Amino acid sequence: MKRAFTKLWLSAACLVLAFGSDPGRAQHSGAHSTPSHGAAIPQAGPANAVVEFENESIVVVRIRMAPGEKTPMHDITSARLVVWLTDAYLRDTHPDGRTDELRRRAGDIDWVPVQRHAGENLAQEPLEFLAI
Repeated sequence: MKRAFTKLWLSAACLVLAFGSDPGRAQHSGAHSTPSHGAAIPQAGPANAVVEFENESIVVVRIRMAPGEKTPMHDITSARLVVWLTDAYLRDTHPDGRTDELRRRAGDIDWVPVQRHAGENLAQEPLEFLAI
């Protein structure tokens, strides 16, 4: 767990340097909270997405999906770091109809590029992650 937090800290520091003073660029489509700095957030995506932290350099969005919950096709407009807070089993559907099934463990960290996709929680438990 200490290793995961170290990776998170280093990755977050890299993101701060990479994004500089470009606030709101790490948003996941579907976050329903309105950031105080006026970043535009598209409304398609997970029903339960909340901005947990925001400053002039970084935005952290907590996303929760119920068992079996699906998200509509939506755009991720900037690459982001994803930190899995729970184990996850999900299906990622691409615009061309291609799908990928993904399994993640709590503490795993992924880099998610700019993309258009839809998601589905295939597990019998809720999943939760941070998009940074």
